[in-house]
Order: sequence, then structure tokens, then C-alpha cells
Amino acid sequence: MQSPGSFGPGTQLPPLAGSAPRSPPDGATRNLTSREKRTFKEKLLTMVQDAELQEQQALREAQTQDKKSLSIGMLMEGRPQAFVDFFYLTHTNGGAASTSGVQRYEEEELPQESLLLLKAQLAKADAASREGHTEEVFGSYKALAKYFAQLGRLRKAEFFFKQALHTARDAGWITGELDANLALGVVYEELQDIQSAIACYERRLELASENMLSADMETAYQNLTNVYLGQAENQEVDNDTPGALDSYTKCLNAAERAGNSQVRAKAHYRMGMLHYQQQRWHDAMYHLRKFTEEGAAALGDKVAEGVAFTTLAQCLREVGDADGAVASLEQYLETMQRGQEQSGPAIACCSLGNLYYDQGDYARAVTYFEKFFEIARTLSDRRILDTARFNLGVARGAMRMSKYMDLVNTDLPRLILWKNSRAEF
Repeated sequence: MQSPGSFGPGTQLPPLAGSAPRSPPDGATRNLTSREKRTFKEKLLTMVQDAELQEQQALREAQTQDKKSLSIGMLMEGRPQAFVDFFYLTHTNGGAASTSGVQRYEEEELPQESLLLLKAQLAKADAASREGHTEEVFGSYKALAKYFAQLGRLRKAEFFFKQALHTARDAGWITGELDANLALGVVYEELQDIQSAIACYERRLELASENMLSADMETAYQNLTNVYLGQAENQEVDNDTPGALDSYTKCLNAAERAGNSQVRAKAHYRMGMLHYQQQRWHDAMYHLRKFTEEGAAALGDKVAEGVAFTTLAQCLREVGDADGAVASLEQYLETMQRGQEQSGPAIACCSLGNLYYDQGDYARAVTYFEKFFEIARTLSDRRILDTARFNLGVARGAMRMSKYMDLVNTDLPRLILWKNSRAEF
């Protein structure tokens, strides 16, 4: 209850006698106008968004109506299998893809022309199936698979290539099964499903071998070469050394059958390096020799060639064959020419210097360390240059040590002269 003469919250005081009613300040008027303008823009934007949503909804309803009418039409035509496939493909994403980007794209609605083509080809396949025309059924499924592959709908392409494969397999049609396995393998490679791709190519190879189809065998080996190589590289990145070695072995066998000298060389190189990391010296030497003797030229990688020769020399050194290590490195240096990649020769000269140093042949060690130092000066690698400078200094000191010790033991005045003036002794 309010007391006389008091005012509650929000109560406006009456104007004083003789005073004019108060109006809002100019700033308040501008703020009010600004709020009105923003409100109008927001309303307009909301209206535009609502219109777009209504348009999208209308389009979805039209597409749904089209799918319904096409589905009903297939049932009325007596095409139950066509209806089942059509319903599955237009009301699901056809088997969610392995990657989110592909999955989102697969979930998009099919355009009208795709629906019409899908209905026509499914009806054609259904009719041909009833009449026992295997090749026509296969052709319809294959045409749809290629169509969806071109659209980037790889899961739908996978579905139809599988349908084609089942059709050929059930009919015992070898040519169709070979074709479908090849196509499915390619689709799985695009989906980065390497295991499924390998299964398709291996089945294709099995069929071709059983039926003595040399051309198909060669194609299967080439496909397997690529997928085995990709699998091995992925396993190597994941530090799965046993798995990588197993995949490289399969890759090597397939590459030899396919006549792929580059992949064969790469497999030998990587297997040699993996065995070296595991300290399996003899296995490493076998593959590195294969690479240096047969594959280095085919691969054309001068850096890998240099690493292979120096690693091979290290393996020989580990098993006590110092002379073999020296011969391997000198052979490599003889094949290299000036102007080519020089990091390999630099490492080879360093390795030779170390070998001769360990054997006590300091003169030869100095010779190769000097070459190492000269090459290192041309490389943009300060770490290599520092190593070369240090090695050369140590080797020169070791080479002069015997003379120095002779002075210490037999000619003290000359030693003092050398210490004062650094005169040659």
C-alpha cells in the first residue's frame, strides 16, 4: 500500500506547472530508428529463408511423389524384383560409404533423370531375368553401375556391380564374373577399401588361372601389384613391419608375374631397408643386392640407390665382410657421375673413410674423408659439412700420430720447435 504523496515503481511524475512535456533525446530517437530498421531486415531475411525452405520441401515432396509413382508403376507392371531394388536405392543411401564426405554425397536425392534411367534399366533387367537372358541382365546392371560411378555415387555403383557379379556367378558365366570382379576392385580402390579390392582381384586371378586365360591373369597380377604395394606402404606408416613385409612379398611376386620392373625394384628396396631395421643382415643384403644389381636403373631414384649401396655396405660390415663393403661402395662411386645427385656419393665416401679408418689405413681414410668434405661443401646441409670436417680432422690426426709419437720418444728439441712454430715434421 502506497503512502500519500509516494509513487510506485514505473510511475511517471506529472510535469511541473508551466513546463513543456519532455521528449526523448536525439540519441534515443536514433537508436529506436535503428532498431526498427534491423527488425525490418531480420523479418525480410526470415521471409526469404522460409520461402527457400518451402521450395526445398516442395521439391522433396515432388521427388517423393515421383518415386512413389515409379515404384507403383513397377508393381503394376509385374516387376517385383525391380521394385525391391528401386525402393532400396531410393529410400536408403545404398550402404553407407566408408568416408563421411562420400556418405553425405550418397545421401543426396537422385535427380529426376536418374530415377527414370534407374526404373527403365531395372525393369529391363527384371524382364531379361525371367526370360533367362543372363547377358542382358548383366548389361543392365553394368550400365547402371557405370552411370552411378560417373556421378560419383560409388556405393550405388558397388551395389550394381555386385548384382552383375551375382548374376554372372549364378549362371556360371566366367567372362561376366571376371569383368565384374575387375570393376568392383576398381570401385573399392576408389573407396579406399583395400582389403575388398584385394579380394576381388585375387578372385579374378583364381578364375583366370583355372581357365588358362593369360591376358586376364596378366591384368589381375598388375592390379594386385598396385593394391599390395599400397597396402604395404600403409602398413609401413602404421609401423606394422611384419604385415608390411608380407604385403611387399606378395607385391614382389605379383610384379614379377606382371613384368613390372619399377614396382619390383621398389619392393626389393623397401624390404631390404625393413630387414636392415630389424637387424636381419642376410635378408637385407639379399634384397638390397637385388635392387642395386637389377632394379636401381628401372626405378631411376638416385637417392634410393645411394642409400641402398651404403646400407648394403653396412650389412656386410656387420657380418664381418669389410672387403665386400669396400668393394660395394667403390663400385657405387664408379657408376656415379659429376653433376648428378651428390648426397649419395657423400655418404658413400664417408662410409669408405670409416671403413679404412677402422682398418688402420689412415691414408686412404683421409683420401675419402677429403672427398666427403669437398662434396659436403656443395650441399646445403650444415650438419653433413660439420660431420665431414670433424671426420677429416680426426683422420689426419690419426695419420700423423705415429710421427708425433716418434718425436716424443726420440727427438724432443724438434718436438718443441713444432709446438712453437707448427713446422712440418
